[in-house]
Parts: sequence; structure tokens; C-alpha cells
Amino acid sequence: QNGTREKEDGKPADANHAEDEQWTDHEKEQDEVGGEDEDEEDIPLSDLSEEDTTDVIPHQRLTINNSAAILSSLKRILFITPQTPFSEHNTLISTEPIDVPDPNDDLTRELAFYKACVSAAKSARDQLKKEGVPFSRPTDYFAEMVKSDEHMDRVKKKLYDEAAAKKASAEAKRQRDLKKFGKQVQIAKLQQRQKEKRETLDKINSLKRKRKASDGAPTEEPDLFDVALEDAGKSHSHGGANKATKKGSEVWFRRQETDSRRVETPFPVAI
Repeated sequence: QNGTREKEDGKPADANHAEDEQWTDHEKEQDEVGGEDEDEEDIPLSDLSEEDTTDVIPHQRLTINNSAAILSSLKRILFITPQTPFSEHNTLISTEPIDVPDPNDDLTRELAFYKACVSAAKSARDQLKKEGVPFSRPTDYFAEMVKSDEHMDRVKKKLYDEAAAKKASAEAKRQRDLKKFGKQVQIAKLQQRQKEKRETLDKINSLKRKRKASDGAPTEEPDLFDVALEDAGKSHSHGGANKATKKGSEVWFRRQETDSRRVETPFPVAI
């Protein structure tokens, strides 16, 4: 092999071996230098502390602003040209600059944006009409929704359940309020009855005292009660009392007749 290599290169084998070792050492040095360059990264001075900036040698990276080449590349890849129809790109540039004195004034800033958008929309509408491109949605246009009908039915059912739950909660609250109000009415009625009862008892006691103080008035408790009942029943008609007495006498007469029949009719006796 060494003989063949000498014939091919025209150099002895030892010389070729030494040359290979020299190239290998040079490649190792280049790799080490490249590794050191990769380890050293540029860091902005703003990211360093005051202590670190004292030992750092600042340097500026060389930049080339080849505006002619940039504009040429932009023109080469530019899609929008004066010959491109507006309907192909739908882009507009505002001719009037937006001048906002105070950018922090939200109302003025948003109003300026709104005016620019309205102006652009009117201009785009005119250009589309000029090109004969329809932009209004037809009346019979059917836009299929992204969500399926089953999903929308579930959403509708959930909304209906929430509304029904709110309605039931409001009805339960109303019933509780009515129940509280009913209890208050019942308590008020009981208090009114107790008040009327106390007033009636006070009137009876006052009447008793007046009767007792007057001359010739009965002094016994039953007589006083009879007098009070007599005064209270003056407003009623006497026909009702007579009718009740007559009805009671008829009942008594029937009982007498029935008893007499039972006495006259003997019971059969078995002999």
C-alpha cells in the first residue's frame, strides 16, 4: 500500500503521513477557536450590572444598511401593484394622517380610528362597485353554523333549565313571602279578636257597676247577667223567640203522644 501511495502522489509515504497529522492539528485549533467564539455571546450593556460593566470592553456590531438592495427585494416580492385589482387584496392606506394630541385620551383616539375606518370602508365600497364585485349578502344566503344542531340543542336546553330554575326560585320566594304575610294577617286577626273580647268584658263590667249603683237594681250575679243579656238582645225581634218557643212545644207534644201510644199498646206475651 505504501508503494502504491508513493506512486500515486509522487511523494514518500512518511511525507504524506506528516502532512495528514499537520492538517489534523490545524483542524483541532480551528475547532477550539470556533468553540470559544460560540461561547462568547454579545450581551447588551443594559442587561449588565454596574459591577460587571467595569471589566467589559464595549464594542459595536458592524451593520450594513443596503437600502437599495432591500427596496429591490421588496419590489421583486411585492404582490400589490398598480395593476392588481382591489378585490384581490382588499387593502387600503389612509390618505389623511391620524393626529391625536394626547394618546392617553381614549375617546379622542378611538374617534380618530373610527373616522379613518369609516372613510376606508366607503372608499372600498366604491372600488368594489367600480369593479363589479358583489359584496352584500344575498337575502336567501344560508350560512351553516360552525357548531352542530345537536350542540345548539344542548345549549338551548341548558339555557331553558337555567331560566326554569330561576323562575322556580322566584316562585318559592314569593310563596315564602305570602306565607309570612299570611301569618302576620292571622296574628293581626287574633289580636283584633282579643281586643274585641277585652272591650266586651269591659262593657259588661261597666254595666254591672252601673246596675249595682242604681237604686232597686238586682245585686245577685245571675240577675245582673240576665239584665245584661236583656239589654244586648233588645235589637232582635220578638218573633224569633216566639217561633222557637212554639217549635219547642210541638216537640214536647209529640213526645207525649208517642209515650201514650206505647202505654196503651200491650206487648204480646207468649204462654
